[in-house]
Amino acid sequence: MILDLLLVIIAAMCAFLMGFSINQGSTCSVTAAKQLVYKREMTMLAGFAVAVGVAGLICLPLAWSLGDAAHVMRDPGVSATVLLGAVLLGVGAVLNDACLLGTLARLGDGEIRFLGLPVGLAAGFALAERHITAVPAAAVANRFTHFGIAGAALVVTFAVLLVAVWRWLGAGARVVRHHEWPLRAAMVVLGACGALLFSLAPGWTYADAVRRSVGSGASMTMLGLGAIVAAFAALAGAIASGVRSRSFRYKAPRASTVARSVAGGAVMAIGATLIPGGNDALLLASVPAGTIGGTAAFVVMSITVPLLLIVRRALSGSGRNLQSPRPSDTA
Repeated sequence: MILDLLLVIIAAMCAFLMGFSINQGSTCSVTAAKQLVYKREMTMLAGFAVAVGVAGLICLPLAWSLGDAAHVMRDPGVSATVLLGAVLLGVGAVLNDACLLGTLARLGDGEIRFLGLPVGLAAGFALAERHITAVPAAAVANRFTHFGIAGAALVVTFAVLLVAVWRWLGAGARVVRHHEWPLRAAMVVLGACGALLFSLAPGWTYADAVRRSVGSGASMTMLGLGAIVAAFAALAGAIASGVRSRSFRYKAPRASTVARSVAGGAVMAIGATLIPGGNDALLLASVPAGTIGGTAAFVVMSITVPLLLIVRRALSGSGRNLQSPRPSDTA
């Protein structure tokens, strides 16, 4: 009982810090794609690499130290179903104008219309459970769960990646500060807290909570105290960051933007069912754990988002009808 309570407290603290860091760094795959497409910049993509590098230094070593007490992502492998799920994650993120992580960042800035996302997630998960039969094959056990030369080499690779990208982001004009924290600091906190959460309290995200709430025979008792507390703590952290940095400004939602969030959430939920897992789990758990399927899904999703932005800009001519990145997206 005491151990369970302690785990809930740790999960809440990590989730709060994670939400805080997401808002501080304006972390979002759509933001990264906008930087790449509109400004030919890769700062947010490099920030993702910092988060992955930090998470990679925690994920497997923690499993080697704690054994079965630490969760390690299983590998879904590469299949048409998994890749389709990754594409749908990208499509849903563009529809919503933010990925799952980016939604927290934008809520922390007062963009209330993103509260439509959980509604869309619920609809998408319910639809997937009742009507989608193209589920991926059972994931296999992670081959790096136990210490070995291959796993050690993977951890060293993450360390090299972290050092290289850290130095690149710290060079000259690439020192990026969105709110109060430099991007590098925000990504370190994101990677560390995300790795701890997915390792010690899997199924903690708000998307996971929504998914369980619409499952067959679901009830509030099935959600789990830790998942509920962590999901709300992450949102509280994002809002606290926005208030502290004075970027929080209440923005009244419009019906069209709420509808986009609902539609985007539904598409992302279907994609997350097919992989399985959302872009947050891919970035902070699947890639750091060295899963082939999760890494492939993250790459495909990361390619899908900028491609969709390029196509949308081409269809609109000059691209003036597209929403420009927020100032904090390209600071």
